[in-house]
Amino acid sequence: MKNKLTIIAIFFAFTFVLISCSEKKEQFVYPLWEGAKWVDDYYIIGKLDEQTYAISEPTAEWYYNTSYLILGKEKALLFDTGFGKNIMSVVEKITNLPVITMYSHFHLDHIANIENQESVWLIDLPYLRERTTDNKLKLTTSETLLFSPPTVTVSKWIKPNEVIDLGDRKIQVLNLTGHTTESICLVDEKYKQLFTGDFFYDPRLDYVDLHEDTHANLLINSAEKLIAKYDDSYIFNGAHGFPRQSYATLKKYLNFLKSYKKIKHLTLKQV
Repeated sequence: MKNKLTIIAIFFAFTFVLISCSEKKEQFVYPLWEGAKWVDDYYIIGKLDEQTYAISEPTAEWYYNTSYLILGKEKALLFDTGFGKNIMSVVEKITNLPVITMYSHFHLDHIANIENQESVWLIDLPYLRERTTDNKLKLTTSETLLFSPPTVTVSKWIKPNEVIDLGDRKIQVLNLTGHTTESICLVDEKYKQLFTGDFFYDPRLDYVDLHEDTHANLLINSAEKLIAKYDDSYIFNGAHGFPRQSYATLKKYLNFLKSYKKIKHLTLKQV
């Protein structure tokens, strides 16, 4: 009986943590953020500033994926290709610059059409390099969550912390482990923003992807690094839901992770 009461208490504590992590609860029914508009029956786009676009898939099941197009004077960087249709049809309406594609990580809802994508730059991690032959990297089921994972053609490897120059706009690439080993975050000092993939996104989705391969300790460590290095002058653009999340919400996310770790530890002790 005591064990049952403990488990019930843990359940309600975990529910409370999920609720408190969100700044404001809203029903997601294909909402648009300020300045966003439908460009067809699938995608919405919106300007975050004169050189940055968010491209969302509100109707893509429960994902509400949001990818980003970051423009420089010489090149553009597309961060993720989403879940469904070919996102390049939207990208080509925005810019005629040559486009680099990078991926926040390899889960299926971020890599649509990856096998046909040109100029793919990947984070340079030894285990990925070792599996690459003639610039071809066969992704795995565990990386993609797909039974038939695609093969990606790698155009260039980018070291962790390396800076990409798009032409009067420099983007730093961070390897933020925890969600997946290859997860990356992009830092744009010029416009004071970070692109955080599935590491941190819109909390109104009431969903934090803590799957069995997720390591809370690594997520906590990554969150603490970002909180220590950046401040409330930055915005945080995640890969699901609305962009422009706040530094204050990132701090709430860190508190959630710490509570999750504690609750998970207590649960395992009861098993």
